[in-house]
Amino acid sequence: MRFPATTKRSGPLGRFITRLVVRALRDEEGTPYDLAAARDSAIRMAGRFRLPKGISKTEEHIAGVRVVRFSSGNSTRGTVLALHGGAYVLGVPDSLSIQAWKHGGPDVVSVDYRLAPEHPYPAAKDDALAVYRALLDTVGADRLVVTGDSAGGGLALTLLQAAAAEHLPMPAALVAIYPWGDLSLSGNSATANRGRDILVHSQVAQAATWYAGDRRLDDPAISPLFGSFHGFPPTYMAIGTRDLILDDARRLAERMRADDVDVHLDIFDDAPHGFNAVPLAQGRQCNGRARALIDAALPPRAG
Repeated sequence: MRFPATTKRSGPLGRFITRLVVRALRDEEGTPYDLAAARDSAIRMAGRFRLPKGISKTEEHIAGVRVVRFSSGNSTRGTVLALHGGAYVLGVPDSLSIQAWKHGGPDVVSVDYRLAPEHPYPAAKDDALAVYRALLDTVGADRLVVTGDSAGGGLALTLLQAAAAEHLPMPAALVAIYPWGDLSLSGNSATANRGRDILVHSQVAQAATWYAGDRRLDDPAISPLFGSFHGFPPTYMAIGTRDLILDDARRLAERMRADDVDVHLDIFDDAPHGFNAVPLAQGRQCNGRARALIDAALPPRAG
């Protein structure tokens, strides 16, 4: 479904986009990718947001992998396995995007997967798969939803492709918000939206190389767009027309439909990468639709 822009370019969304795009263009024009500074910034940003009333946050380890669990104490609602974004090189499990799913329903288990370049593929996939296997044993596939945004959305796809290869059961649903499905950046939007999005093309390309290690960027293990989606659960995806990886979501939806997946893609006009983290109408619409799928997949269970 296509959503028109909900604010004028001169309104809050327009000013937000303009500010971030100007910053991205400045970085594109020769500023080196300072990964340490970017990681520090992501940690500081995550620390600014307070938990909603009634939601607790605890740190634990599942299958030897550190996770952050957000809970409303409602044990009848199942579990959401969440994978944060950050181009596989930064981000934290209590990032802003993860906060969108903490709405008093199912527990959210956010995986602190290992990051490149220190830990290239398959480290992130292995961590996510280990947690997924453990949750299958403790929660069950029918009480589990997998979510991810950006690189986390791509990792969610990679996770389920790996699970399918091992003949593990699929979760009740998948939510992938602006998923990074093609690390080779072969989509037309990677060129057409260069300078229109908050993503910096050169930095995204560098992150892809760090994550892939010695593998080709178009290897299906690295870029899930080129893999199989047979047997995937009902899937919701969303992306904005300004997004550098807009064509990743479009092509993912096409390939999923070809593999008989029940997939729904929403496209939001004039929205950049990360738009659902902004408290404006488009972000609320996106998060509301994602939550609706989660709620439908994980209804309350008696007892």
